[in-house]
Amino acid sequence: MPHDIHQSPTAGRSVPGEGTRFLVAAAAAVVLVLGMRQMGQVVSIVLMGAFLAIISYPITATARARLRFPHWLAVATTVFVDLGVILAIYYLLNFLAADIVATLRGDVAQKFVERFEQTREALLGIAPQLADSPQFRAPSELLGTERMIGFVQGLSVNMVSALSAITLVLVLMTFMLGEAPLFYRNLQRLPNSSRGKENVVRALQGIQRYLLIKSIASFFTGLLAWGLCSAMGVPFAFLWGVLAWVLNYIPTIGSIVAAVPPILLALLFNGWGDATVVAVGFLGINMAIGNGIEPLFLGKQFGIATTVVVLSVIFWGWVLGPCGMFLAVPISVLIKLALENSRDLSWLATMLDDKGAADNKPAPSSHHSS
Repeated sequence: MPHDIHQSPTAGRSVPGEGTRFLVAAAAAVVLVLGMRQMGQVVSIVLMGAFLAIISYPITATARARLRFPHWLAVATTVFVDLGVILAIYYLLNFLAADIVATLRGDVAQKFVERFEQTREALLGIAPQLADSPQFRAPSELLGTERMIGFVQGLSVNMVSALSAITLVLVLMTFMLGEAPLFYRNLQRLPNSSRGKENVVRALQGIQRYLLIKSIASFFTGLLAWGLCSAMGVPFAFLWGVLAWVLNYIPTIGSIVAAVPPILLALLFNGWGDATVVAVGFLGINMAIGNGIEPLFLGKQFGIATTVVVLSVIFWGWVLGPCGMFLAVPISVLIKLALENSRDLSWLATMLDDKGAADNKPAPSSHHSS
């Protein structure tokens, strides 16, 4: 009997199993992450432009819907609003630097060095081996007024050099906002049976809401931290308010880091009593806003476990630096979305989910009917 000469194109080929496909995907992810780390500055600019476009798009949509602006004028209005916010932050930082320099030219630096000397003597009495440390041999030189002023003025110069990166971010954001209608039309062309369309829209709306609520919560966190430090007489109170405002964008870790400097200064200048009050005050602020107000407005819309959020902050901080720490949650949301729509990797999205913690259903019985 003659053999059939028409064979399937896949005849004789072995189809990779799920384990093999997972290993290939994991290897590709490792290569991608290492590449992103090597090109961290470029990737950070692109991500900042994308997420700035996401959070700014409601301005464009409002200008088109309510003010009847053409799309190009709505985009231009959005860019000018964002530019105004960036310039306001720039002048705020310049004012902050000038205030720090003026304060250091007073007697604060000298008092700080004296307190540091007292603390140094106490520490050397407990651990004499610390005397070999250069910082402990010459704290006055390390913490001298002119050295501190030079450091602050150097930060001002770095802010000016950062304007080139900010310009690139604004240019990218402008193009992304300009092509937002094209993206939406392409999204509508997806098959109706696809879950991707609804998931993408829901994720983008969730990121917009997250960044908006986080910005408002961070502002009030900084305001309350400034008031607390001012009331307790902590030096550079305005600086610690701005630091609390900025670092509140970094989940969990940022609030802890922002509280450390004012607590140490309160300890050095005013003693254990004031340091304890400042620590309890920061804890109360972060508990009220981070665990009370933010969840009230944000809820559990992202469905990402808290441990995963903390690990993502550490991981993306390692990959992209400070930009990765600020954008860790939005990046994790998009990655979770991609995993949910993957046939082979959807189980990873389930492992990242926090909805299982809310399920109190009993486990299925292991008894079988005979």
